[in-house]
Amino acid sequence: MATRKVTIKDIATEAGVSIALVSFVMSNRDCGQENYRVNRETAQRILEIADKLNYQPNNAARMLRSGKTNTIGVIVSDISNKFFADIARCIEDRAYKHKYTVLFGSTDENPQKLENLIEVFRNKGIDGLIVVPCEGSDDIIRNVAQQNVPLVLLDREVEGAEVSSVVLDNRRAGLQTTTALLQQGFTRIEMISYAMSLSNIRQREDGYKACMTRAGLADNIHIHHLRHDKLNWMEKVVRDAKKRGVEAFVFATNTLATVGLTTIFRNGWRIPQDFAMACFDSNEAFDIYKTAVAYVRQPIERFGTEALDLLMKTIAQKDRAERSASSSRVVLTPEIAGYGVSDKAAEPAEKEMEKSL
Repeated sequence: MATRKVTIKDIATEAGVSIALVSFVMSNRDCGQENYRVNRETAQRILEIADKLNYQPNNAARMLRSGKTNTIGVIVSDISNKFFADIARCIEDRAYKHKYTVLFGSTDENPQKLENLIEVFRNKGIDGLIVVPCEGSDDIIRNVAQQNVPLVLLDREVEGAEVSSVVLDNRRAGLQTTTALLQQGFTRIEMISYAMSLSNIRQREDGYKACMTRAGLADNIHIHHLRHDKLNWMEKVVRDAKKRGVEAFVFATNTLATVGLTTIFRNGWRIPQDFAMACFDSNEAFDIYKTAVAYVRQPIERFGTEALDLLMKTIAQKDRAERSASSSRVVLTPEIAGYGVSDKAAEPAEKEMEKSL
């Protein structure tokens, strides 16, 4: 026999108070007793009776009344990419503490897919969005922002859009990776990047160029731009670089570094004997190939927590019909680690080179 569902009326009857009072207390139980504005002992007694009777609130009805679903959407470029997957997990864990459910999607760097995902998520009634913009999505992002949808950009930014964001100090990161190779005595250093006008990629390239220029190596600056769907072109880039006597590579992303590393070893070359390399984030491939690589360590957990906290703040402002005076921009500091890295030696070099950024 099915057990009858406990209602607010049952709690009110046992507590000897009105249904309205029970409803008020239960609706505000997560806000702390100091916010009930009712007698604390009465509020505590109502909560204890609710727990004793195993009261389960009708979330669907509450969400219908409030206009909220306690659901957010997170759209990244590729959820299978470890960088984004780890950030997504951090967001999900922190969202759970706020009693929020997270819907995930991947754009595959396709602006049309991003637009479709945003439409699908909005039709599901999401309360806010965390988005990694892709190339060609600037107008889409601006349009969403203008519609007063709580929105936070992650890892990349859209120029001219008044939208909160959480990003890495990518210029510093480009400087750090290049400095790590210079400190090992390499001068013929080239960069392998994406043929994309993404904010984070452009800034990493700026850091590389500024570092080389500051070191008096402007003539050696060379950036190879690969399409994200044509990474097999890496073979030609590496082979040509070997013929020209290139000593080291800065890879703009971890994915590029993995493909580059595989290409180097497939041709029978070694790291750092034939090519030295610096990149972003550690990788299991480094352990598999037992190679020595300098890399920027990105603060994954802070990416997730800062983005979720910013979104929660934006949602709360919307609920209170407030307009934020300005968007918030959180810039995270990268750290260089791995082979050939000397923090003490890097510090003065970074300070000096930062003047050109």
